[in-house]
Amino acid sequence: MFESSFQGIGEFLNRPTRVLLSLSNGRDSELLSNKLREMDIEVLDVEDEPDNFDLCIADTGRFRLLADTIETRRAELDPVHLPVLLVLRPNESKAAIDAIGRYIDDVISVPTSGDIFEHRVNALVRTKRQSEQLALFARAIDDASTGISIADANGDQPVLYVNDVFLEMTGYDREEVLGRNYWFLQGEATDPERIEQVRAAIDRAEPVTVELRNYRKDGTMFWNALEIAPVYAGGEVSHFVGFQQDITDRVESRQTLERYERIVEAAGDPIYAVDKQLRFTLLNEATAALSNVERSELLGSHLATVFGHDHTEVLEAAMTDLTENPGVERTIGTVTQDRMQRPRRFQTTVAALPSLDFEGVVCVSRDITEDREREARLSVLDRVLRHNLRNKLMVMLAQANQIQGTAGDGDVVDAAATIERAGEELLALAETARKFEQTLDPTGDERTEPVDIADRTSHAVAETRLEFDDITFVVDAPNSLWAMAHTSFELALTELLERAAESGSRVDVTVEVGTDDDRAVVRVGHDGDGLSEVELAALNEGAETDLQHTSGLGLWFVRWMAVNSGGTFDIADTDPGTVVELTFPLADTPPGTTTRS
Repeated sequence: MFESSFQGIGEFLNRPTRVLLSLSNGRDSELLSNKLREMDIEVLDVEDEPDNFDLCIADTGRFRLLADTIETRRAELDPVHLPVLLVLRPNESKAAIDAIGRYIDDVISVPTSGDIFEHRVNALVRTKRQSEQLALFARAIDDASTGISIADANGDQPVLYVNDVFLEMTGYDREEVLGRNYWFLQGEATDPERIEQVRAAIDRAEPVTVELRNYRKDGTMFWNALEIAPVYAGGEVSHFVGFQQDITDRVESRQTLERYERIVEAAGDPIYAVDKQLRFTLLNEATAALSNVERSELLGSHLATVFGHDHTEVLEAAMTDLTENPGVERTIGTVTQDRMQRPRRFQTTVAALPSLDFEGVVCVSRDITEDREREARLSVLDRVLRHNLRNKLMVMLAQANQIQGTAGDGDVVDAAATIERAGEELLALAETARKFEQTLDPTGDERTEPVDIADRTSHAVAETRLEFDDITFVVDAPNSLWAMAHTSFELALTELLERAAESGSRVDVTVEVGTDDDRAVVRVGHDGDGLSEVELAALNEGAETDLQHTSGLGLWFVRWMAVNSGGTFDIADTDPGTVVELTFPLADTPPGTTTRS
């Protein structure tokens, strides 16, 4: 493995060999020039001022003139080595090279045989080409986008080289890495079985690829895609080269995808994806359970195979809409049949698959059959109970009133009066429930609309003043303030005002309408009798416990109205009295609206 795959010296980098020849003796210059051309080598002359050559051949006289050029050229090529061959005439001794020896790589005396000259030239050119290869390897490794390390195959396999990417990935300095073995990146969460897999492969001098949890210098964990391979020299393993890549994002994405797949599979409701031709590309077991076809056979089949034609038509229309508006979701309601041919009602959220072009949709269906059936039954039960309760209460109140008018016993009259008061309270409770029926639906945000809450508040205060003419109402509100509110806003505010007016014999009621940041705010306060801590806690938390029973439904309906409007409800004790604060999302003034003066 990692044997040299480069071509011969004349073919490396796909260019011819070029030699700069500069000799004082014309005859020697002609002979050597002819020999070089026979070797398919391009001969260059100093007068051409060449800037790219593989070997310089010169005699002592000419070399002194070329010394500065050679030194400059070598500095430019570093780390590539530019060799120099010195030619000696018969009357020159090797002592002649003492002054220029640091520039010379080899010496040849003339006359000489053509074979010796060819051998010397090829050897020096090969040295140049090998240094070019090494420089290319070094640049490739240093500039690689993955971490690369080289370790000695002997002893404790110390690391001899790492590139900059390795250092950036691990956070270590080069001096802290060199001389250590590969295992210094391991830590507490590193899988010991994978470490043993790497050790065994190194012992067998075999390549190995694993994904490991490694640790940077600062202790942070990262996922390392590690590949180690042996490097051979003379038939023996001399080194190991390692390739390291930080794949933390890839592994975490894969783990997230696997979690989503488990969630989808565990979901009790159908989740599936279809392409543009409405063919299944993904479906969970809950989807397959609606048909009599095996899940594996449903992949690639048409949507109608499971959901029928009605559902398919509605979904196809939603897909057409998503083609034009891929960034939004659509919710559709359909009725289909399960494998037992029983009708099932589904509410399905449809979204475009994430891609540059529209490739299909992913659907999450919720079986609301039982929910709708339960709602229908509760609605019937509610109407029957309220109708019968009202009728029976009217009978009870009439009888209690008759007893009070005819009974002579004072105790009996008092008991009848108590019955009458309790009946009137129950009747008022039933009437309140009837008025606020729409706010009972937690999905009642569909009934929200832009409302001029300043105008509606002023109107509610005016109506309440007519009923409670002995109560002082202080109002601080702008002429107009638009907010998104439930259609029962004015009804709820009237309930709040009436409750405040009834909190004592002589009370002052304050009403404020304004804004706070990006919310519309309505505050209603009074100085009458307040609520208990139990009632305040229950209303603010939005739920009653077994030990927290409030005295009426009115404030609950006000709370539900605010929540269904996308706002908030808060009630606090002001000692004396209480203050209720409602917030709503602000809304733009509808076009063509005239503000009251």
